Amino acid sequence: MKTNNTKVKRMNSLQLFLFACMTAGMVACGGVPEEEVAEEEQVLDEPVAAEEAAGEEGMWNYENINWEDIENTDCATNVQSPINIEPDDAIPAQLGDIEYNYEPFAMTIVDNGHTIQAYGAETSMIVVDEKEYKFMQLHFHAPSEHAYDGEYFPMEMHLVHQEVGGDDLVVLGIFIEEAETANPFIEKILTEVPEEEGVPVETAVDITLSDYIPPSQKYYTYIGSLTTPPCTVGVTWILFEEAIPASAEQIAMYTEIYSNTARPVQELENRRVFTTMQ
Repeated sequence: MKTNNTKVKRMNSLQLFLFACMTAGMVACGGVPEEEVAEEEQVLDEPVAAEEAAGEEGMWNYENINWEDIENTDCATNVQSPINIEPDDAIPAQLGDIEYNYEPFAMTIVDNGHTIQAYGAETSMIVVDEKEYKFMQLHFHAPSEHAYDGEYFPMEMHLVHQEVGGDDLVVLGIFIEEAETANPFIEKILTEVPEEEGVPVETAVDITLSDYIPPSQKYYTYIGSLTTPPCTVGVTWILFEEAIPASAEQIAMYTEIYSNTARPVQELENRRVFTTMQ
């Protein structure tokens, strides 16, 4: 976690696992042999606010990424996201499976001035380490914010979840790669993009979040932050190794609206990235 006085609040066991490995000399955790080891509190009452809810962050943009100058945010601290995932450096660990309790819901969609965002679920949840997290919203970035072995994907999708009855955040990150065929899930979202910026539109289009899940559940995890102001720290990131496909036309549909919505990768500092043993 960050080295200043920001408090670590109500960590789940996965967060404690990652935090303990950072603060205990990066030695073995979760059964990993030692030789292999070479927040501010934020309540998200509104789904749309999940990555934009503090201080003067309404003034930020991707053309000027000196976000550390924005007051009342965590953007100037360390423990920031995104990062470059180095698969050879990731530490295999006994990480739990993610339980998906997603139900179909009629999507509300908004062009919030920074990205395309969809939400509207009342009962869609995931369970991570025996704790329930409610789905708040999903949105896109182009190119991908996280890098994988130094390489970027055309897009990345984030699904933001908040602890039921708490403040902890878990964000599922999914890389999107170009493919010959269209992705039906992404198609449902992009064909409903409102013409007017900043105005949420309730649709009759049902989406099921489980449709996005990559077949392989191998993932990487680390403690980071939101990738837009207020850059809140203490976020548990879960990044799937396997990308989901989208056609060139679908990628163009997004990039014609937002061609640069990616924060540059941040320093890993003293953190470690862990990966499932699949």
